[in-house]
Amino acid sequence: MSIREVRLPALSATMEAATLLEWKITTGDDVTQGQPIAEVSTDKVDMDLEAPFAGTIVSLDVEPGYEVPLGGLLATIETESDDLLGGLSLDSGSPTETTAPAAIEAPSPGPPTSAQGDIVPASPPARKMARQHGVDLSRIEPTGRRGQVTPSDVAKAIDRLSEQPAPPPTRTAVDRPSPHAPTPAAAPAVATAGRPVDDARRLAIRRATVEAMNRSAVVPQFTLYRTVDLEPVAARRAGASWNTVLVRALAAATREHPELNAIWNEDEAVITANHGVKVGLAVDRPGVGLVVSSISDPDLSDLDEADAAIRALVDRTRTGKLRPEDMGAGSVTLSNLGGLGVDRFEALLFPPQAIIMSVGTIRHRPIAKADHSLRATLTAEFGLTIDHRVADGADGARFLQTFVDALGQL
Repeated sequence: MSIREVRLPALSATMEAATLLEWKITTGDDVTQGQPIAEVSTDKVDMDLEAPFAGTIVSLDVEPGYEVPLGGLLATIETESDDLLGGLSLDSGSPTETTAPAAIEAPSPGPPTSAQGDIVPASPPARKMARQHGVDLSRIEPTGRRGQVTPSDVAKAIDRLSEQPAPPPTRTAVDRPSPHAPTPAAAPAVATAGRPVDDARRLAIRRATVEAMNRSAVVPQFTLYRTVDLEPVAARRAGASWNTVLVRALAAATREHPELNAIWNEDEAVITANHGVKVGLAVDRPGVGLVVSSISDPDLSDLDEADAAIRALVDRTRTGKLRPEDMGAGSVTLSNLGGLGVDRFEALLFPPQAIIMSVGTIRHRPIAKADHSLRATLTAEFGLTIDHRVADGADGARFLQTFVDALGQL
């Protein structure tokens, strides 16, 4: 038997921290691998955290209401498992590897670079963890699928650098915090309790919004608008929701324009293509705010199948029951405020995405026709916001035309 740590994994591609809402177990409980042991809030979504391995809970190192950074210590378990991370990868984009990293030396000052002077390939969460803990990325052996340093690699490096001994099995919960325990966010340095769960959830939501908008504010972005005649689409959508119709058309357009299905890679100052098409859908969750969930390749399934999947996704989003696969980084996002009576608005980018589309109220408006007559026509205002580092106005105009064509094909 050995004592193993449970650390906060990456539950979404952009996650950097999460707020612990509640523990579902207590010290001394026996747990099975995959059993929900806690509820956390990240990126405006409440999610269950599962036990990475079976064993007995030795300590709970964070109280409800506290924010925990990615890779932060949550609990310890006495287990027969030999895997330090228990198969729980800190990198949502890379499978857990068993290769042990090379010995880690004390970090040296200066930016992390490889021995050859090149930028060390590493995922954004791994870079953030390395900066926070003063770990030199160039001294870590990468285990990522594409040869990149993953958060799992950094977490192991942090453990190897630590001079603190492993906690004994008799350690008690919470009242004896680990030296690795995260500092409470916006709380006194010494505290005996976290925030009430509801207050912690609301604060986590606002923090997620602030984090996203701070990243968006530094991106040079512009918006193109187009009024689209939806009369032909309305006649053929056969009961499918407008969200389904728009998401499928947006996915089809994104697939046809790989130059916009990309991100600006800050580390290497290059444009990096996305693999596949994943559309994010911004949904208003009552009492919470705007939550973005995502669906892969909705344009490759038929209309009825896509409609059922998207309606289920929206329902999970509104009830706070999203799955980890619903939180993956999308290629593009659709933000629809038409149901709230908004005719036109500029949607701000969700980095690292390079494009986001807004849609206003779908209603009848007077439109001048080719025969110079004026008719009430079912229309909507669409806005396409683009990262100017990735593409230009003409690229956006062509994308909008492809989107309109895709709507016509359903």
